[in-house]
Amino acid sequence: SAHQNHHLLMLLMVNIPHGALEGCTDWSVDYLKYKVLLGEPVRIKCALFYGYIRANYTHAQSAGLSLMWYKSAGHGEFEEPISFDGMRMSKEEDAIWFRPAELDDAGYYSCVLRNSTYCMKVSMSLTVAENDTDLCYNSKMRFFEKAELSKSKVITCQGIEDYIQPGAEPEIVWYKECKPKQWRQTIERRRDTLSIKEVREDDIGNYTCELLFGNFVVRRTTELSVTAPLTDKPPKILSPSESQMSIIELAIGDPVNLTCSAAFGYSGDVSPLIYWMKGDKFIEDLDEERVQETEIKEHLGEQEVSISLTIDALEESDLGNYSCYVENGNGRRQANIQLAKKELMYTVELAGGLGAILLLLICLVTLYKCYRIELMLFYRNHFGSEDIDGDNKDYDAYLSYTKVDPDQWSQETREEEHFALEILPDVLEKHYGYKLFIPDRDLIPTGTYIEDVARCVDQSKRLIIVMTPSYVVRRGWSIFELETRLRNMLVTGEIKVILIECAELRGIMNYQEVEALKHTIKMLTVIKWRGPPSNKLNSKFWKRLLYEMPFKRMEPLSISHEQVLDVSEQGPFGELQTVSAISMAAATSTAMATAQPDLRSTFHNSCHTQMRQKHYYRSYDYDLPPGGTLPPLSTLGSQHTYCNIPMTLINGQRPQSKSPRQQSLDEAHGNNAMLPLLPRETSISSVIW
Repeated sequence: SAHQNHHLLMLLMVNIPHGALEGCTDWSVDYLKYKVLLGEPVRIKCALFYGYIRANYTHAQSAGLSLMWYKSAGHGEFEEPISFDGMRMSKEEDAIWFRPAELDDAGYYSCVLRNSTYCMKVSMSLTVAENDTDLCYNSKMRFFEKAELSKSKVITCQGIEDYIQPGAEPEIVWYKECKPKQWRQTIERRRDTLSIKEVREDDIGNYTCELLFGNFVVRRTTELSVTAPLTDKPPKILSPSESQMSIIELAIGDPVNLTCSAAFGYSGDVSPLIYWMKGDKFIEDLDEERVQETEIKEHLGEQEVSISLTIDALEESDLGNYSCYVENGNGRRQANIQLAKKELMYTVELAGGLGAILLLLICLVTLYKCYRIELMLFYRNHFGSEDIDGDNKDYDAYLSYTKVDPDQWSQETREEEHFALEILPDVLEKHYGYKLFIPDRDLIPTGTYIEDVARCVDQSKRLIIVMTPSYVVRRGWSIFELETRLRNMLVTGEIKVILIECAELRGIMNYQEVEALKHTIKMLTVIKWRGPPSNKLNSKFWKRLLYEMPFKRMEPLSISHEQVLDVSEQGPFGELQTVSAISMAAATSTAMATAQPDLRSTFHNSCHTQMRQKHYYRSYDYDLPPGGTLPPLSTLGSQHTYCNIPMTLINGQRPQSKSPRQQSLDEAHGNNAMLPLLPRETSISSVIW
């Protein structure tokens, strides 16, 4: 009615700003920005009817007002009227429909409501853009939502009201990062919302809702960020300590770097507050260049912040108490540091103490390096306990050595023979009380020679190999390769091997085989024997050998440490019969046994059992010619036989009333049963022993 139209005009005039009655009132650009993807439909509504006047389009028409549309490239630029084609771009009541929008449609659209007397205008912006590469959305056209960890969150498909028919239920499909997703049970899809009951950290991402509008597809994308739960506690200072005053002593002129770090819980959009104070003054007020805030570390909204206070050169005025404060809406905390002047005296004393400790350590390390074996022997003799490993074994060591034929003797081989056959066993047995197994002396010949050797090595705590060129050439260790049990003992470290090198072996043609043997043995110790100087009891050779032997408490015989052990000299070992003497006795026994064959059966029948209970010495001897006389040694053959001589001869325990020569002959007559080697033993022993 006329009354209603007049009332509407009065309302329009009330909303016009004062002084704008002349000409057209411009309300500038509306706050609502239209953003649409290329190819999607969009509806731009005149904002005058939705926030500027209290009337709708129907009332405006009844009041005689007309609505016109203009487009411009930018606000304030030239506007031209829009010609609608009624197909892709059409005017429908108070809105413009684009089905679909194109890139050229972007710009500012102004709707003007006027008659001959009044005029009002407002502009709306439209942005049309393409999807990002390989994505279903444009990152500049997303909505943004935040959710707290472990709490619930609802994501809405925003701005789709214009595409839903009244009373109809929209069919919306949800994607995450533009891909279909198998949603877990705690996420529900309801109409135009996606409800997450308990937010997790892996829920962070882009959610896209999609629905059909006619022949077009409409998509809206929301980026969800997840934060830690909103904190209700004040920040926590990580360093320095809050509980007590930290005192730092520095010399005048020293550089200073005080760092305060604190952990802030998630406090929304509030920035963390951390600062230094000296007394009741802010450091920034004293010298703002001294304070530097470091990079902020952030995870799920929780921040860790550090702030440093630096002083290039400490001055007297810089001494005092410094406080680091951290605070948020829930409270404030502080940590205190005191800068104190360090006296020079403390520095000198500390340097002197550290120097003395360092010097003492150097002395101790040097002493240990130079006298390690002597120190270990001293400790073992006074505080050590006897070895319990191998208590069930009969021998302390098995001595392996290959003798040299007399016609091949040189000065060096004579010294080695003298050391290996006389000095080495004599010192270990008589002086140190060890029990050795020497095959030439202690092994009774049987038909299972290799098995006997393996058994004897198995009953020994150590295996001593006297390594000479002759030992290498004659393959003295070949028996360890023939017998599987012996080889396994060496490879697995079941027995410890002491290798005594008596000469330089690099000139031997199969020296590589020597090195291969050393690498095969797991527990191996190599000791160098450097000739007669090593025979002295106070030499490093005997200390090293004693250190590697099993430890046992004993009372050694008193022998001068400067004495060179030689059986030709009188002394504790002066009565030890030499190998040559034993060999002569063996030769005599051989001759008599050959001349009187009945003695062989006598020995087997009456003395064999008794002889096996003693120690014997194996030597090389020769058969006599048919005449029964002993030929000169130079004319003896090369056949090897066992010569079994009582151990009392070896240990020098003969009656004092007889000469060594007479006693050897007597015992040879008393025990003159000669046992020839079997063919198998002859072939092996000639090479090995």
